[in-house]
Amino acid sequence: MLDRLLRRIWLLGVPVGLVAAAAVIAYARPWHDAPAAARDVSVERATLRPGTIVLEVVNNSEETARVAQVILNDAFVDFDQSRRRLEPGGAEQITVSYPWIAGEAYDVQLMTATGATVAYEIEEAAAGTQQA
Repeated sequence: MLDRLLRRIWLLGVPVGLVAAAAVIAYARPWHDAPAAARDVSVERATLRPGTIVLEVVNNSEETARVAQVILNDAFVDFDQSRRRLEPGGAEQITVSYPWIAGEAYDVQLMTATGATVAYEIEEAAAGTQQA
C-alpha cells in the first residue's frame, strides 16, 4: 500500500514539477533581454575582399565582450580576430574566410561568449567597404 501511495505521489509530482519549471522559465525569459554588452556591440562596417570578409566590430558598452563564434547564412565559419577580448570603447577586426559571391546577400551573426548574438546584413556583396 505504501508503495502505491509513493508511486501516485511520484506520478503527480513529476508533471507538476515540469509545469512549475516551465512557468518559471517563461516568467524569467532569459532569452528576451540580451546582456548590455551584447546590445552595445555592433558591426560598424564590412570590407569584402576576394575570399574574405573583414568585419569591424565596436564595443560601446561598459563591459568587456568576446566574440566566440561567427555564423554566416546559418553556418558556423572560420574566423580570425585581432583581439581575444573587446574592451569597453574598443574596436577589433574579425576576418572571415568565405568565398562570397558578388550580388548575393549575407546574414552575419556574431555570437558572444555569453550566448547573445549581434546581427549584421550584407545586402549586395561587392568588393570594397560597406557601412552599417
